[in-house]
Amino acid sequence: MANARRVVFAAAGRVEVESFAAPAPEEDQILIETLYSSISPGTERAHLLAEENTMTRAKGFPFQPGYSNVGRIAAVGAQVSAYRPGQLVVTEQPHLSHVVLPAMVGNGLLPEKYRDKYHSALSPDAAFTPHHLIWPLPEGTDARSLQACSLFSLAKVGLHGIRRACVELGEAVLVIGLGMIGLLAAQFARLQGAYPVLGLDPSPARRKFAAAHGVDAVFADAAALAAGHALMTGAKPPVVVEATGRSEVIPQAFRLCAKNGRVVLLGSTRGVTANVNFYTDVHKQGLDVIGVHALTRPVHASVPGNWTDWDDTRFILDLVCQGRLDGAALLTNEFPVAQAAAAYRLICDSQDAMGVVLNWKE
Repeated sequence: MANARRVVFAAAGRVEVESFAAPAPEEDQILIETLYSSISPGTERAHLLAEENTMTRAKGFPFQPGYSNVGRIAAVGAQVSAYRPGQLVVTEQPHLSHVVLPAMVGNGLLPEKYRDKYHSALSPDAAFTPHHLIWPLPEGTDARSLQACSLFSLAKVGLHGIRRACVELGEAVLVIGLGMIGLLAAQFARLQGAYPVLGLDPSPARRKFAAAHGVDAVFADAAALAAGHALMTGAKPPVVVEATGRSEVIPQAFRLCAKNGRVVLLGSTRGVTANVNFYTDVHKQGLDVIGVHALTRPVHASVPGNWTDWDDTRFILDLVCQGRLDGAALLTNEFPVAQAAAAYRLICDSQDAMGVVLNWKE
């Protein structure tokens, strides 16, 4: 079989596309050819630069990034009946052109013989990750929806935060940080019935983009927010979503939240948060502080306010394919995989980059 390709972080700040032998499926496996994979701007940038709380800082390079992949089944093993060649699927595989996976159906655990083989690069020691799961897409999914579906793993982060916040119909929600994760969180807050959905970001380009994609009002800083807005019925919103991943922003999130409100820590912070007085900022305000991370999801069954990876992904794919979530509108940059290094330069150099997708067909 022809050589396959994959994106590798060879060293801090260095991105390479390397060749490897394309695998062949065993009798109970399927071979998937990638069509599109989306870059997670915050997580992958942090790992490329070996920032704090990353696997590259802890264990070094090389590192294989990515976890939001759309592909087509190229071949199936002799014992596989649940899948067929040509079928469209999404997986949490990294940026690579070909991958072999056990032909799992639904939200199951890996067969014993594969338990030591399939691990997420981001969480290699976790007892369970959705790294091996396979979500089929509907027949006839068009190219625009396929690209949008490649955002599913990023969208799942935003949805998880809104679920954990238990947003009620008519509650105001403030999202701090209008990058890709923040913007997706804002869209899900809107779908959940939040009103108004507010956004805070110093970037004029991000504020303009957010205002065009479902955010009711945008502000450059806390002072602008404090001046109020015609849509706001209270001085402060009861729900604040911190989506920057910057530790120094967390104290601001506490201060901007209404008394007895909820602060969702959605961005993965890279460092220690200083200057927090928990008595004045949290205790006296009665705040609920909610840490949101993929590893806090239930494994087998969804519960109110916290769904499994399988259920949330299935829901997101249905929304995209039925046109109820326009993920394609959030894709602002597409690169052929041969130009992967340029794609990562963009997310490292520009805070205004939103959805960045690698095209494996070119």
